[in-house]
Amino acid sequence: MAEGVNNSFNNPKFNVGVIVPPDKIQRAILYSDKNATQNIRTAQQDVYLNSKKISYEDRFKTPKSVWYTLGAAALAILFPAARKLIKK
Repeated sequence: MAEGVNNSFNNPKFNVGVIVPPDKIQRAILYSDKNATQNIRTAQQDVYLNSKKISYEDRFKTPKSVWYTLGAAALAILFPAARKLIKK
């Protein structure tokens, strides 16, 4: 081993942290096919019942912010034109 190279794993500059093993390993829970299918169906049903139902009309409804922006743009265009007509 070359003297100028320090490949020791006990060197503090190479130690990043301490590895702590877990106290116990979580055991996998095995379900029968019947129980697994039943659990998946109830989970899907819960998601379906709790999800927001969007009606067809609401999906294509124009947001109010678009109408406000169009109204403000129309006022910005019409106000100077109305002032010119009044001054003449």
